Amino acid sequence: MDLSERGTATTRHPWEVVRAEFFRGLIASRVDLPRVRNVVDVGAGDGWFAQELVPMLDEAAQVTCWDINYSADDLVADLPVGVLRTAARPSARAELVTLLDVIEHVPDDRSFLHDEVAPLLADDARLVVSVPAHPALYSQHDAALHHERRYTRREFLGRLGEAFTIIDAGSLFTSLLAPRVVEVAAEKAGRTSPERGIGGWQGGAAVTAAVTGALRLDARAGRLAARLGIPVPGLSLWAVCRPGGVR
Repeated sequence: MDLSERGTATTRHPWEVVRAEFFRGLIASRVDLPRVRNVVDVGAGDGWFAQELVPMLDEAAQVTCWDINYSADDLVADLPVGVLRTAARPSARAELVTLLDVIEHVPDDRSFLHDEVAPLLADDARLVVSVPAHPALYSQHDAALHHERRYTRREFLGRLGEAFTIIDAGSLFTSLLAPRVVEVAAEKAGRTSPERGIGGWQGGAAVTAAVTGALRLDARAGRLAARLGIPVPGLSLWAVCRPGGVR
């Protein structure tokens, strides 16, 4: 969860739960986990996803949550074994780097990827990246989260390809496209609703289970489409990369 979205909800938003499940599965299929000793979660926010990675790793592995927005209290908070936080870029290189919904926040994403992210990767590391898709769907939600942009598939893969070699890519949350289109259309018509973010989830147990189940089916369909090479649209884009690219 982004630090700006931290709320009082005790239940994680279904989107966040399914997103974490999806990327854990993707990592398990694309990363040689037994050899991973260092993981860097860039823009880690509250660190929940990083904590979800720990059970997948060797007990000697360390997950570093790097977020420039960490406060002094964030940096001294109690964390699970194997997880630490830093507001400064880690110096050690990692076998796995996650960059989930981060580069849309960065004014110069090209330089950030090349100068800040690429040096984090060990020689045979894997980088897992996601971004919000479809520039036409930029909304008040994006503005509230300080997003600089949303990406087309071509822009996203092109930017990554300048600094890394892409080995897998696809989309996620196709089912959420229609609601977002309606939301953006309503905004343009002058009808808005309060911005809550994922930290403001208030769904009951039945609603949460239903939404989570639907999004899980969506995520499975998106992964299958990627395996088959079918470029289906989604609210998010993702890619798995290794070091090396053309700048």
